[in-house]
Amino acid sequence: MSDAYTPPSNVVSRAGAGVVGGLAGGLLLGVALQAMGDVMDFAQMVGGKTYSVAWTVLLSFCAFAGGLFGVLFGRWISRQLVSAIGIGLIYGGLWGALVALMVVPLVLSRTMFAFEANMPILGAYVLFGVATGVVYAIAGPRRRYWYYPRRGALALVTTVSRRRRRRDDDDEED
Repeated sequence: MSDAYTPPSNVVSRAGAGVVGGLAGGLLLGVALQAMGDVMDFAQMVGGKTYSVAWTVLLSFCAFAGGLFGVLFGRWISRQLVSAIGIGLIYGGLWGALVALMVVPLVLSRTMFAFEANMPILGAYVLFGVATGVVYAIAGPRRRYWYYPRRGALALVTTVSRRRRRRDDDDEED
């Protein structure tokens, strides 16, 4: 099979790699929230009272957020760690602002936008975003480039060398 054409990565492969990155980032987020004692907020949001419910809801949320990450930003990241870290940093901070500062306090009837109390939690979400981006950059689909054979400085040399060279006995046949 020729390397002349490689199709661009599709949305499904980017979303799948994003889910893998989201689950890896979700494990780090869960460990950080467990250490801070805030992982049970996810169980209380759905009416549960056990850690297994909290971890299930947390990892489901992280898988969704990771898939969305792959779909939205997958084309810009592909195998580039620096851009993965930068985009993941902002992405995790936005999810932290949305979930930790707005959704969880709204559902649990707490004070919204309590920055001082939630700064460590926001840091955990930023860690989630960075881990999601890095795992996506490592495991995600490669960026596809168009391959044009015989373009560039070497094209002239290879074209000339493939031409049929004239021989002395060619003149005698005419």
